[in-house]
Amino acid sequence: MTEAAVPSGVREVPATAAQHGAWFLAALAPEAGSGRARAYRVRGDLDVDALRAAWLAVVGRHDALRTTIGTRAGRPVQRVAAAAEDATLARLRVEPVGPGEHVVRIELHELVCDDESAGIVLAELSSAYAAAVAGGPGLGGTPPQYGDHAPRSDEGALDWWRAALTPPPPALDLPVDRERPPAPSSEAGVLRFAWDVAVDALSDVEPVDVVLAAFQALLHRYTGEERVAVGSAVSVRPAELAGAVGAFGNTVVLCADLTDAPTFRALVGQVSAVRREALARREVPFQEVVQAVCDDRDPRRVPMCDAVFVAGGGTPELSLAGTSVEPLPADTVPARADLTLVVDRTAPVLAGALEYRACLFDRASAELILAQLHTLLTAALADPDRPVPDLPLDTPDRLSATARAADRRPDGQPASTPANALVHRAAADAPDAAAISWQGGTTSYADLRADAARITAALPRDLAGSPVVVRMATGPRQVAATLAVLDTGAHLICLGGGDTGDRGRTVLEDLRPACLVVDGAAGDDPLAAWYAEELDGHVVDVADLPADGAGGPAPVVPGSSDRAYVAYTSGSTGQPKGIPQSHGTLAQFVTWFAEEFRVGPGSRVAQWAAPGYDASLCEVFAALVAGATVCPVPDRIRANPEKIVDWLAAERITHFQTVPSFAREVLRVAGGAPERLGALNHLLLAGERLPGDLVNGLRTTLPAVRLVNLYGPTELILATWHEITGPVHGTAPVGRPIPGRRVVVVDAQDRACPTGVTGEIVIVSPHVTPGYLGAAGGDRARFRPLDDSGPCYRTGDLGRLRWDGALEFRGRKDFQVKFSGIRLELGDIEAALAAHESVAECAVVAVPDADRLVTRLVAYVVPQRGPDGKATGAPSDWRAALRARFGKAMPPVAFQTLIGMPRNVGGKVDRRRLPAPAATTRRTVRGPETVVERAIAEIWSELDAETTTVDDAFFSVGGHSLLIPVLLHEIHARFGVAIPLWEYFANPTVAGLAALVEPHTAAAGHDA
Repeated sequence: MTEAAVPSGVREVPATAAQHGAWFLAALAPEAGSGRARAYRVRGDLDVDALRAAWLAVVGRHDALRTTIGTRAGRPVQRVAAAAEDATLARLRVEPVGPGEHVVRIELHELVCDDESAGIVLAELSSAYAAAVAGGPGLGGTPPQYGDHAPRSDEGALDWWRAALTPPPPALDLPVDRERPPAPSSEAGVLRFAWDVAVDALSDVEPVDVVLAAFQALLHRYTGEERVAVGSAVSVRPAELAGAVGAFGNTVVLCADLTDAPTFRALVGQVSAVRREALARREVPFQEVVQAVCDDRDPRRVPMCDAVFVAGGGTPELSLAGTSVEPLPADTVPARADLTLVVDRTAPVLAGALEYRACLFDRASAELILAQLHTLLTAALADPDRPVPDLPLDTPDRLSATARAADRRPDGQPASTPANALVHRAAADAPDAAAISWQGGTTSYADLRADAARITAALPRDLAGSPVVVRMATGPRQVAATLAVLDTGAHLICLGGGDTGDRGRTVLEDLRPACLVVDGAAGDDPLAAWYAEELDGHVVDVADLPADGAGGPAPVVPGSSDRAYVAYTSGSTGQPKGIPQSHGTLAQFVTWFAEEFRVGPGSRVAQWAAPGYDASLCEVFAALVAGATVCPVPDRIRANPEKIVDWLAAERITHFQTVPSFAREVLRVAGGAPERLGALNHLLLAGERLPGDLVNGLRTTLPAVRLVNLYGPTELILATWHEITGPVHGTAPVGRPIPGRRVVVVDAQDRACPTGVTGEIVIVSPHVTPGYLGAAGGDRARFRPLDDSGPCYRTGDLGRLRWDGALEFRGRKDFQVKFSGIRLELGDIEAALAAHESVAECAVVAVPDADRLVTRLVAYVVPQRGPDGKATGAPSDWRAALRARFGKAMPPVAFQTLIGMPRNVGGKVDRRRLPAPAATTRRTVRGPETVVERAIAEIWSELDAETTTVDDAFFSVGGHSLLIPVLLHEIHARFGVAIPLWEYFANPTVAGLAALVEPHTAAAGHDA
């Protein structure tokens, strides 16, 4: 496919529209190979010479088989060789595999031969071989030629397609095992099926319509999209060219509308009507349809054809006289789409194949997809008047197995012994062991008990069941105070030193605690003073207690259901929301945590989470109940990755729990000398999506560290966990339930979602908080029972079960935005931006207009900085990265750079504290200025893509995909710079293309 001189004896003619499209796709994925090979096992006395002679005779009869595709001025052209021996896109190979046994492989590239033409080729080859071995006459007559094909133009048909596909149907977000790689991948696996189902049972429709409707119903269930498009391979061969060989194939887009949950019968009728209308307009080349309705494209996928349906796709028969010939099913073929359903025949059985893009799906996953299609189709035929959302996808056995795996409540009931009692037990077993490590010194378990007893003695009597607030910085005294409060039978609320102002006052006013425990200068603490004066509260300052003071009464042993603590989160409105939790749940979780993650004597557990966050309590008590050492992180270094890495090394931390965004910063700092963290053996990540690139970086840098992803709301501490033992593509799953939890994914009707279908994550567990406190106490919507099986919490998180059974976090309901009818997940945009090498951290927020429609996004970016302190990236780099990843689906993005991200007490990015989005300012519009920019704009103009600014995208001013190679050819001809097709899609503007060209022209001494 290169631009070269035409050899002698070769005719050059323009390529057809079908060849244009196939050539463009081949240029995007040059490693895709030569097309779909057909293989046959031949047993018997095969005359190889006669077979080769027959092949050459067939190739000699058809110009198309002797055609290659070259380029002329960046456009594809057909080059027809005179000799059959010179054919390169039609090949026959014969391989001996044993005595009297051969494998015959026939490769016919789609640029020159469609599936129907392949049948003609094999029929003629069978006849020519029979004549050759019998010594009879060869093939007679001259067949019609592909060059005689003159496609008809019908503007009315194109108008129909434009109306039917505007706006373009969304891309299909399929339940893949891996994210789409950055470059096209062409290999597809193949699964064959033969089902005894009567697809001819519905009247007034063709059997293939029934299968197609089932396929689109399945895709609808996976994606949640109301408009589901699939491509369908069709032939546009005219009757007068019945014997011709050539690229007569075309693709039509069949779009089903599943709005308002139609019945399967109604869907089949709709699909049948759409297919009839589409087939009546099949001659409009697919590329013309794309140009008419799609003004942008992802180079890794064919527009509107993430899934393809092929009817009548069986392997053509080959007959070789005197032998037995058996088609060999291929395990892999060139990928036509992410999923391709091929129907070979519909009676007496439904037989065909499912082809799946191997870079996205494992074979086992594709097998489950095929099984779900079978289940859906069988149920739909049994009850065609059933709404599509009600049709089952999983078999009863698989549903039962999934339900059992999701329910671990019997394995983790609330503990009978509270956490504080377990700490005293550990202290009695090893009183001299180090309980706390702090600033070079240690506190033994015996000293911790004594410190707690002194604080208990200073607290008011009869606190059982009352709230007590500990407002202290992290350190040994704060740990002792938390133990002391629990020993009184009171329930604990922790506030950090920064919880002043409205938030701290709201918590105190909400709770009206019996006591406020502080550490030093109580009179200078405005919150403590306000509490004492306005609420007539009792303040205890542990700094004033005598070091040798007498201990208090014996620790109270509360009941399992008694309240242990209240954690305050910000809530969706910004109003602090009190979440109480019981002693039974706290003890159950920390003992599971310690056992599962091997916390015990000798372990050194970082208390990284700030006071007030339930993770802080869990870090402390998981260590202390197991006889390990708690190592509180000083408040002044908690958010500083450089100092944290030094601290982790100096403290010889074995267990470190943090959020992924901060782990990325730790990785950046520690990456140069990971041996400093040689003591670390567990890294536990929670609170945010865990991107695959971060996982893989951590595994490479810290290969001996056990890496765990944790998930769950504060309402029950945590819900699931997943140990990562291999490379992660995309986002790490959140795994399977922690003991004591039943974790399910449900649809809008509270039905369990089948594997691969997205729904809301709901947790049923005895560990669910009984409800919120204070002003939020009346909010019971999240706790609406699921199926009367126990306390329930509806997370508002989206998830789906992966094919391996692990739970996958899919974002928040309230983090989804729609722009131009396309649904976008802000978390996906953040992940793509965070993957850029110049981005340290980022957060993306949607900015609605007066009608509450999203009109733009604001991306807050903490850039990476070089040794000189300057940012290593700029908004133009980040905008190009997002454009390359999301294309035209991206709303306009404004970038605001920050020194650091504001975080809440749990370490997560606090979006409410992000700066207000800057007012929309009109970007400076400038025309082409440099020599290169002016030249590129001139090339655009020659291609009827007029632009007056350097920031217009080629597609937005009249360009289309088939003109891209012409554009790049002209740039190469003018500047001698070859821009790969891939680079264009990331830089589709005059400014972007000029930036690729100018470094080369400057190096060559040209004026830029």
